[in-house]
Amino acid sequence: MATPNSSTCQTPMRAVSNGAFQHESPLDFALPLLILQICLVVAFTRFLALLGRPLKQPRVIAEIVGGILLGPSAIGRNEKFIKTVFPSKSLTVLETLANLVLS
Repeated sequence: MATPNSSTCQTPMRAVSNGAFQHESPLDFALPLLILQICLVVAFTRFLALLGRPLKQPRVIAEIVGGILLGPSAIGRNEKFIKTVFPSKSLTVLETLANLVLS
């Protein structure tokens, strides 16, 4: 008989919600959470690129610094932020989209 352990697969997220008016949190569903994640990353890196423009830094530097700041080195240390915006069950969708964009 198989015993459950922490290395088992997580249940997949549902794609879309019935809406906030049906008392469902949009961040519990894959598509609204993915849109929030993409908007946050793009807005944050564009802001950093704007700050780096007077220093003549290319946008790729802003993207690297943005990844470091949004990752576990800085803002990602806040547990509430990570559990709300980048929960572990949503990383499969985000990683899949990132691999599609890179190929």
